[in-house]
Formats: sequence, C-alpha cells, structure tokens
Amino acid sequence: MAAPESGSAVSAGAADGEEETILYDLLVNTEWPPETEVQPRGNRKHGASFIITKAIRDHLLFLRQYIWYSPAPFLLPDGLVRLVNKQINWHLVLARSAKDDFTSIIGKCQVPKDPKPQWRRVAWSYDCTLLAYAESTGTVRVFDLMGSELFVISPASSFAGDLSYAIAGLIFLEYKASAQWSAELLVISYRGELRSYLVSVGTNQSYQESHCFSFSSHYPHGVHTAIYHPGHRLLLVGGCQTAEVGTSKASSCGLSAWRVLSGSPYYKQVTSGGDTVTTVPKTLGLLRKLSVKFYSRQGQEQDGIFKMSLSPDGMLLAAIHFSGKLSIWAIPSLKQQGEWNQNEQPGYDDLNPDWRLSTEKRKKIKDKESFYPLVDVNWWADSAVILARCSGALTVSSVKTLKNLLGRSCEWFEPSPQVTATHDGGFLSLECEIKLAPKRSRLEIRAGEEDEGEEDSDSDHEISAKARYFGYVKQGLYLVTEMERFAPPRKRPRTITKNYRLVSLRSTTPEELYQRKIESEEYEEALSLAHTYGLDTDLVYQRQWRKSAVNVASIQNYLSKIKKRSWVLHECLERVPENVDAAKELLQYGLKGTDLEALLAIGRGADDGRFTLPGEVDIDGVSYEELSQPAEEPAKNKKEKELKKRRELLKLVNFSKLTLEQKELCRCRLKLLTYLDRLATYEEILGVPHASEQRYDAEFFKKFRNQNIVLSARTYARESNVQALEILFTYHGSDLLPHRLAILSNFPETTSPHEYSILLPEAGASTPYGGPSYDASCPSLLGPPHPVTVPALHGGPSYDASDGPSFSWDDASRICSWNEAIMEGHMPMIPAWGPDDETSCLAHDGALGQE
Repeated sequence: MAAPESGSAVSAGAADGEEETILYDLLVNTEWPPETEVQPRGNRKHGASFIITKAIRDHLLFLRQYIWYSPAPFLLPDGLVRLVNKQINWHLVLARSAKDDFTSIIGKCQVPKDPKPQWRRVAWSYDCTLLAYAESTGTVRVFDLMGSELFVISPASSFAGDLSYAIAGLIFLEYKASAQWSAELLVISYRGELRSYLVSVGTNQSYQESHCFSFSSHYPHGVHTAIYHPGHRLLLVGGCQTAEVGTSKASSCGLSAWRVLSGSPYYKQVTSGGDTVTTVPKTLGLLRKLSVKFYSRQGQEQDGIFKMSLSPDGMLLAAIHFSGKLSIWAIPSLKQQGEWNQNEQPGYDDLNPDWRLSTEKRKKIKDKESFYPLVDVNWWADSAVILARCSGALTVSSVKTLKNLLGRSCEWFEPSPQVTATHDGGFLSLECEIKLAPKRSRLEIRAGEEDEGEEDSDSDHEISAKARYFGYVKQGLYLVTEMERFAPPRKRPRTITKNYRLVSLRSTTPEELYQRKIESEEYEEALSLAHTYGLDTDLVYQRQWRKSAVNVASIQNYLSKIKKRSWVLHECLERVPENVDAAKELLQYGLKGTDLEALLAIGRGADDGRFTLPGEVDIDGVSYEELSQPAEEPAKNKKEKELKKRRELLKLVNFSKLTLEQKELCRCRLKLLTYLDRLATYEEILGVPHASEQRYDAEFFKKFRNQNIVLSARTYARESNVQALEILFTYHGSDLLPHRLAILSNFPETTSPHEYSILLPEAGASTPYGGPSYDASCPSLLGPPHPVTVPALHGGPSYDASDGPSFSWDDASRICSWNEAIMEGHMPMIPAWGPDDETSCLAHDGALGQE
C-alpha cells in the first residue's frame, strides 16, 4: 500500500451534505505471510501480436464449430476475461463487523488449489451462518460458520478449461416454504444457466436441486454478474450490451431485473413503465447465431456489465462496465440516474507516483491504458460510491458529480484492490503486493530454457516482419489445436512473492486522526491537521521533544514551539541532558521564561498559561523602546539600559500580593537558579572544559543538583576528594562553613590530615573561604539565625550547627552589624530578579522571603 496522505486536510464544510469531504484514516488490520509462486512466462498479451493471434484463433474456432460441426468452448467476452484476470487471486466477502477489527480467526476452510483462482466466487448466507464457495470449474462447496465442509455440489456439466462453467452469481435466498430446508442457493454460471438448490444444515445436512432456468434467450453471450434485492424480491442480472431497436436503456446496456416467483417459471422479467422489451426467441437459428457471433468479432469490442452493487437503502444500483464506464440506476424502475464514460471520470488516467521510482513497476507505465478501467465498486453511503481501479487508485465519489470526497487526490493501493461496503463508518480493502524474486545466476538456468532477464526480450523491432507473422500464425494454431509442434519456445518461469493485506479505510474525527498521526510519528501530517482544524500543536512538539536528544537544535525546533508554560518549565526542571552544554542551555531557556516580564504578564492575566520570553509581552508603564534595544548599540550603554529596564519592571511588581501562579513561577525560577549554580559547581569539580564534557555524568548530576549540599560535602569527604570539597567550601561557604568540622570529621582515618590541611580552620587568621574570624562579642556568628540539625554526618549523633568551637574571627563587628540589620528589617531583601546574573544567583532567597 502506498504511504497514505494526510487524512483529507480539506475543510469538511461544503454546502451540500453529500459533497462534504471525508476525514479518514488508513489502518492495516491483517497482513498474511508472503506466498511464493512460480509463474510460467508466455508471449505478451497485448500489442499487434495479440490482435493477430486473437483474430486467427476466433476465425479458426468459428470454422471448427460451424463448418466441421465440432464442439467448441463457450466464448466469453474479451472485456470480461481481461478484467477478471486483472483481479487478485484472493476474494473478500464481509459477513459482519468484528469487535477486534478482524484480527482473530473464527474458522478455517480447506479448499483444493484452483488453476484459475480469479474465477472463484464466495458468498455468505443472509444470516451469516453458511458460506458458499465456487471453484472455477463450477463446483460449489458449502461450509458452516466454523469452517466445516457440509457438502459439495458438482456442476451438471463441465468442460476442462472452459471458464463459461465458472460461477457468475452465487446467492443465498431466505426459504420459508418448508422447515426442512434452511436456505435456497442460486448458482448462475457465465453461460447463463441458473440452478436452484435447497440446502439444509444441522442433523440432516443435505441439499436438493429445486429448479433450473436459462437466461440464454435474453443473454446470448452469457451472464456476467447477478445480485439479489431482498426488498423487492428482484434478481438483477448483468450481461453484454445489445444494439436491438425498441429495448429500454437498461436492456441496451445489458441490465435486466427478474421477479423471483414461488412457482414455475420461477423468474419473470420486469419491465419499466413505458419501456418496450423486445421478445427474443427461445431458440436461436443458425443464421441468427452466425450473425451474432460474426458481428461481435467485427469492429469495436462489445461492452457489457462487469460488476454491480446495491446502495445501503436499496434505492440505487451502481454498475461498472468492461469499457470502464460507470452507470447509476434507480431501483426498481431501472431508470438511469447517471452515466460517466471512462474518459469523463476525474483522475481516471492517474498512475501511482511510486511506479516511476521502481524499476520493477516502471514497466507497467508502458501499458498504462490497461490500468485505467474500474475493477470493483461498492457503496460508502446512499449518495457516494467506492471506486477501485486496476491501477490501485481508490476514491469515494459522489453519485451526482463524481467528485472525490477523500480530498484532492485518490488513495493509492496495490493494483486491483477489492473493497467491501461501508460498515460502522469504514470499509475493508484486500490488496496484494507482488514482488519479483531475485534473478537466478546463469549456472542455475536449466537446459531448454531461454536465457533472458526479467524483462521480455522478444521485442517486435528485434525480429523481422516475416518471423513475426509466422510466430503469430503458430500462436493461433497452438491455441486451436494445442499441438506441441506449434507450441511457442519455452521461457524460464518467473518466481514472484505475494503479500496480502487487509486494510481498513475509516472515517474519523479530527481529534482521533490527530492522535493517531502523532502515535505513528507522522508529524508533518499531524501539524497540517492541527492547523486546518484548530487543534493544539503542542502535542506534536511534545512528542518530538521527548523523542529527541536535548541540544540547541531540539530546543529551537521543538521546545521553543510549545506554548504551555507549566509543561515547558517541568521539562526544564526535570529533564537532565547528556552533556554539559545542553544542560546549561536548557536551564537558561527555562530561566528566560520566568523573567520579570512573565511575572507581570501573569499578574495581569494576559499570558493565558503560555510560556513567554522577554520581549513577547506588552507591559503597561514601560515603553517599547525601553524593552527593545538596537543590536548595534555599545555594550556599556546596552547594559546600563538593561539595568534601568529591570529596575522599572521591579517597581511594577508587588511582592506582597503575588498570586498563586506568580508564586509558582518564583519557585520554578529559584529552582532553575539553584540548578545553574550546582551545574557551575559540578563543572568546576570536573575540571577544565574539555575534561568536563568527557567526564560529565547525567545521572550523577541529577542526584547532585537536588541533594543537600552538606550531604554532598560529606560524600566527598568520605571519598577523600579534597579538591571537590575545597570547591564546595569556596562556592557554597555560607551553607558549609558552619558545619566544617563535622564534614571534615568524615575523612577516613587512613587519610593524612596534611592532605586536607588547607580545609582546616586556623586560629587568629581569616578563613580562605569567605567566612569571618570568630569573636565572642558577636553571639549571632556562633551559628545561623535558626539552628540547623545535620543528620548523622559521620555515622554518629546528629550535629547542631549552633554548637561551634570557640574561635576568634576578625572583623566581627562589621559582620555582626550587617546581620542585625537584616534581622531587624532595616535592609531591603534582594529579589530573585537582580540587575545582573551574579546577584540573581547569590541573593535568590529574598523573593520567597516576602511571600
């Protein structure tokens, strides 16, 4: 099956109900294991060779039948034979819908291999309890629902190789005349002979022939298709067209309706009002037979009905003809409602674009006219038909205008798909993908076989006209006499692989189709649907973001296009990239979305939960010129204006009346700043930049950035990692220095104190990590304002931060006065949005202190 296009990205709001575009989705229900088949190869069945051979064959058969009085096979119309042979070998008949989308097998039927599988036919009974299967020889087998064979109905007569004994119509009728019989089975051959059988199931399963009937008086060229209308008890029969004068339009096209009677003659032709039906003699004389058969071989090929299908309400009949024509008829009047010749049908000459890309399928383009005709027809609704072509093109078309309701183009399947009627908003299609097996080497070619590639090498221009003529004569003689002396040269057989698939085309809602496109990773089609039907595009970018590695490109392509603020901030906080640069980029991107402009937008209710970056929101009280700075402005002036802009924005924020959403934004920003701070510390611990990229461990950083910094320091002390501990004391001295001795006591006893002597405090000297010297005159420096208990740093009892040693600290009066000022509220707290990034990282506690 070709890759399906977006399930109709066209708006479904047409003026008329039947002209609405269908939003659909394609699903593969079942795919069977591939089958390998060896095909004998003969001469091509098209072009001049086929025309000359056919002419010789037909005239020889004519002479054999009427001059030598020898029996000859019943000649079926060439258009019928061509279309039947175009069909795939498998047949699909839908009984009823399945809850599991036809994925489970109820029963299996074992049938013998058929040399002409396209000429088989299958039919369900009206209550779906019996299944009738007809072989190409005319033999009918009846099975029950579980696949058990009940009985076999042999044909009254048959001739080997004569396909006129194959079954054109296989129909179950409800039988109520006697309780002994379960149903009536009508078997109609291509010769126009009808036989009725009464079938019984259960304890006394059997069958009995009820009656016979022949349509040969009305259809001298045989019957090609037949269906039953239970509402009107009509048997609708299709055959070849006729040129007789005085017949109705339906009869001239080969269509007739027959009333099913309970007694003899069992079937009576129904004539529409005002139409005159010419009575055809029951027996055809020799002169009439000669004229009919000779006329049919002259000039243009005779047209006829190939398949028919009733609409769901039983009011219309769709018929496809050998020539590719489509006709619509009213039931039961058989008045024509519409007719489109093949060249009048939209897109009849379209070919699968994939054929041009494949060397194997490109050869089909040379004979593209043979892929134009319709090969199957069924109904989508009372006003729309499902049309399938030999090329694999499938459309759902309006019966009024033949407009394709699937969108601008057809849906491509493998050549000659079979389709069922619509049920529960969708229909099934059976397709077969054929692939050529790899070529054999020359050593594997057996003697007596022609050495030729997959392409036919018997091109007409490579041999002389005389040789071509004698070749055509030999072909005609061989078809008539079947003598080996006239047999064409034997060619190497071709091995092919067939893959059968059961595909469903189902109408759907935009939301359902959108979700399935995302799940199948068809992101472009999903975005097209979202833009057409106004759906949330965040779902597409969220899936792409989750499935891609975090880097600058993925942030720009996916994360930056997601509008939901809570989701973006959650990803920035929870996802840990696999390298340092990506981790830093992700945290900085989240930090941009928690700036003052976003905080003000939330307060004004103008953000609608969207993730906004600086410059994307208009802020009252600040001019646009102040928010946007020209790129060519000097760096010094730019920084000054940036600081001025931040101060103006800070004045607009009332930290004492923050909403819940604003507080949540502050918490996210505080966490992002903390993660950035920890990332910078981790980079210092890893060492030089190139070393940090190689030694970076995402799992460790995920734990490190959320861990209590005192516990991290304890871990490094236990590992005797003096360098890492020194970096922690340097960058996180305010949190660690009060617990310095407890942390240092975790160094193993086997580690010499000389190795970490730089971390030990010295009496009467300033600490190298930013902490002041101790002075007993300032009690507030003995510990933090609120005592902090550190649990079991070295496996012993808990350590209280207020229990500090009695050391002298220099410059105690200055630090004491600063702390007292803060405790008494004389100094303003600095919020998490400082004028520059350094202030933001060091003073972020102030923002939440005022909540």
